Amino acid sequence: MSDGETALFSYEEVRKNFIKSFFLVAILLAVAFGLSYWIGMALNDPKMGILIGVVVCAVVIPIQILTAKWVILGMARGRRASPDDLRERRAIQIVEGLAVSAGLRKTPDLYIIPSDVPNAFASGLSENSAFVAVTEGLLGMMDDQELEGVIGHEIGHVLHRDIMLNQLVVGLISVILILAIILERVLWIRSLSGDRRSSNRENGGNLALLMLVLMLAAILVRPIAMLIGQLLQLAISRQREYAADACSVRLCSYSEGLARALEKLGGEKQYSKKEVASLGGGELACMYINFPGEGLFSTHPPIAERVRRLRSMY
Repeated sequence: MSDGETALFSYEEVRKNFIKSFFLVAILLAVAFGLSYWIGMALNDPKMGILIGVVVCAVVIPIQILTAKWVILGMARGRRASPDDLRERRAIQIVEGLAVSAGLRKTPDLYIIPSDVPNAFASGLSENSAFVAVTEGLLGMMDDQELEGVIGHEIGHVLHRDIMLNQLVVGLISVILILAIILERVLWIRSLSGDRRSSNRENGGNLALLMLVLMLAAILVRPIAMLIGQLLQLAISRQREYAADACSVRLCSYSEGLARALEKLGGEKQYSKKEVASLGGGELACMYINFPGEGLFSTHPPIAERVRRLRSMY
């Protein structure tokens, strides 16, 4: 640890990132509520707008959560790890050991992703359905301590219910998109038809201005809503990575293994289109332990910052 650098207790890092994540989820909920209320105002019936928002949430979010595991495995082309393969058996044993250390009632299944890009993720709705997936490239690159650090990070996501949180966030993003489309259509109809109740010669100028405002709102509402939703989703993803890193330190009682593993994962080098495709596509970016990006649109914190924090923890 460098001079003057404050050591971080891993449980304190987890607590801080939980608070930040739920604050960001609250903002997503506020955006969805705001769009619902705006729909109601555009329809001259705020209660109807809220009802539309509730119905969309009640339909979209459960579907997103219940189908997530199999959709994700299908996209990543994951297969169950084989104990007959020496490298895969080593990973299975590490998962079993860390599951015991974490106090999980059921050991997560281990899946292998047929990609040479070293990476890993966890998914599943609960301890009973959770699984860890690692790429063939990761198994070939990491030594035992580094692999334990990576798998400890993924077990951390299971312990923190990050998978459920991630699917909730994805569901809320879908809700926001649907509500933005509904609002867009309502505003276009109003702008093209005009407000008949106020369309008379005395307020014709005001009506023209209102129509212009409605048309501009219809054009901008969807991209703005989606930009806000995407930025919040990426911010939540980054906070959860810090918390899972801290949990790995707690489970492994050793921070250097994960720190070295992260350094091996390629720093900030951007993945090629072929590499992204081998990992199941950019839609899964926020689930992996590392997925290089740029600035606000990065799904993960910078590797250097994660390594610095890890080497400051005990």
